[in-house]
Amino acid sequence: MNYQVVVQKASRGYCELHPSEPAVIVKYQVHATVLRADGTEAANGAKDVTKLIYFTNLADATDLKRVAKDAISKCAYLDPNRADELEQLLNAIRNRQKSSLQYRPSSAMRPLAATPIKMAKVDAKMSELPHYRSLLYSSLEDKILGSEMILQLCQKRAYMSQILRSEPIISGLCRLLSEDETRNLDLKINITRIFAMLSQLAAAPAIFAKNRIGGYLLQEISMEQQRYEKLKGELTSKQNNAKGDSTETEAYRRKSVQLIRKQDLFIAAAFEILFMLAKDVATQTKMVKKDIISILCRCAERSNPEVQIAALKFLLVLSVYVENMERFVDAGAPEKIMRVLDHQRSTTVCELALKLLFNFSLCPALRKGIIKKNGAKKIVSSLENPRTTDFAARLLYSLSIDRRNRRDMQCLELCEAVGRLVTRNVDKTLNHYLVSLAINLAFSKTCAADMIRTMNILRIMESAMETQNVHLVKLITTLLKYMDTFPAGLKECIIKLLPDENTEATSVFNLEALITLSVALEVGLIMESDFLPTWSVDIELISICQKLKKPPELFALVVFMGALASQPKSCQILCDASMMDWLCQKLAEVNDVQEEIAVQIGYALLKFVQYEPARLRVMEYPRITKILTDRTQQCSDTARALFEDLLFHLSSSSQEIHEAWKMERFRQYNGQWLRAIEHRREEGDDGNLYLDDFNDGSDEMDLVTKYGLNDLSDEMDEDEEDVEDMIERYSARSASRLSFRS
Repeated sequence: MNYQVVVQKASRGYCELHPSEPAVIVKYQVHATVLRADGTEAANGAKDVTKLIYFTNLADATDLKRVAKDAISKCAYLDPNRADELEQLLNAIRNRQKSSLQYRPSSAMRPLAATPIKMAKVDAKMSELPHYRSLLYSSLEDKILGSEMILQLCQKRAYMSQILRSEPIISGLCRLLSEDETRNLDLKINITRIFAMLSQLAAAPAIFAKNRIGGYLLQEISMEQQRYEKLKGELTSKQNNAKGDSTETEAYRRKSVQLIRKQDLFIAAAFEILFMLAKDVATQTKMVKKDIISILCRCAERSNPEVQIAALKFLLVLSVYVENMERFVDAGAPEKIMRVLDHQRSTTVCELALKLLFNFSLCPALRKGIIKKNGAKKIVSSLENPRTTDFAARLLYSLSIDRRNRRDMQCLELCEAVGRLVTRNVDKTLNHYLVSLAINLAFSKTCAADMIRTMNILRIMESAMETQNVHLVKLITTLLKYMDTFPAGLKECIIKLLPDENTEATSVFNLEALITLSVALEVGLIMESDFLPTWSVDIELISICQKLKKPPELFALVVFMGALASQPKSCQILCDASMMDWLCQKLAEVNDVQEEIAVQIGYALLKFVQYEPARLRVMEYPRITKILTDRTQQCSDTARALFEDLLFHLSSSSQEIHEAWKMERFRQYNGQWLRAIEHRREEGDDGNLYLDDFNDGSDEMDLVTKYGLNDLSDEMDEDEEDVEDMIERYSARSASRLSFRS
């Protein structure tokens, strides 16, 4: 059976004074009747109900009679005949508020130079929370008192959840934060500290987002930062214009310092709240759109370490997202963070700044900004600080990866500092980023010379051999190219790098050691006479060749062979061991991706062909002309020039190779020409494009330029009529248009 409940409030309620709060307790009855479907009464009852009506800001000039009438007109369940009674209660509330003035603290807007009055501390009680809430709607001093009492309650974990769920408290604090015309810093500090404590609760983000607390805080931080910059400008102007008497300037400075200290307290607490809210990606995106990155960068330049740490932590989180990089560029972040790093005194600030700059170095635009502001020189002090060496080395290494930046990083202080640190820590746990940075810098002759002056090369070499450190060996290899004089004992150390029967020939260290030996041979540090009597070149190299499995192993061995080829006796030994055939075979097997290996093989062969027996062995290798000609078509310009020089040396000694080279080039370029014709036929309007249609010289030259056929600049011999006939038959071009390099 369906029932209907009818609820009716009694309109004859009465009121009482609340014992502690500025409110009136209204008591009335609610009558409920249960009706059946036919409208007859099934049951009825009554219940006593109470309601609070708060009255704030009851000043002496307030017309209490009018306030009482307005309250009765808006409260339908209050007896209209009790207006006089309500007026008396309002008078009692006003008197109570006057008596509470003895507990009010001093205002934060008093002159900063004045000494604050110390008041007795009042312990906050949770039962008086409604009273504290009412103070938020009173005078400025009452607002400060109310916020301080709520802040005391928030310091107890048991009360935090109840305060967070109190919507009147949260909305009142938000209203004060956004509408306070006095911009009182003490009040704002109390409010932000309350929110910072409440932000520890899981339900805080949703409630804060609902009340737009993040937006209010961003607005207030921006205004305080503008106020700070204006204050600094005025202080600087006063100091510059001060004459003999500086008393007024000193007083203004003290006032400014006190104000800035309060600003720092507010901003640090506000950043703590915003950092918590930014854990939500959607909220973080809204903050970025409101230009929080620019605000954080400006606040990071403040002198207070707490504010700097909070701002840098926030920026570090935002720098992880690629879509924010453009915002960092617009805000001039690299320049500002470099200034923070240059003037910092806190190690924590330095570490955070270096981490942030490291993230910036991964973006080309931001990396350019760091280099442009002479960032390498400013990071030297951090590099030599033991607590920040690791972060600074990572940052500098990241900047040095781009070769275009290495010229701008040529700093005497940096190179000397790197040299000292590598030598000092070579016997300890060496930072790999530091060694890698030294290697990158050593590719510059100027930087290498600066590092060599502060390095103990012999000590580094001995440590590299003892610890099998590949990075140190590579560093020595790079520095050897620019050393004018060699320290005593270095020659003996490098000779010990020669592999023997007990050496794992294909280990990473020994492969790098082969490259070091190659450089030592080229710069004249060691000669073949230093190791040939005790080291069997042919046996050891054949043994290594049999163990090769990976491209890096092949690369190192070929580099070493190229260095040995410059030594007459070693060249003869390698020739007798048929190493020429092995190199030609590997050149044919190397794919297009492994161009570096192909170039090193070509370089080694180019050295070997200077020795006549070796040249003959190379010319006898099957299809060597086709292998080299194919390489000229598959490699870069540098590699192509190398292989063409090698073909030129071989063709100058063999007419057969000379003719084969011509035919191979004809085959390759003729294929390109035919593909060009086919391409034009496919793009023709009528679909019938013939060779005789090429009457327009400009159109013809466009084809030649587009497909690279204008490289054939050498003239053919007039007596080679059979080749000219082939050209006429297959390409329909005159002999003067196509030619080969002889």
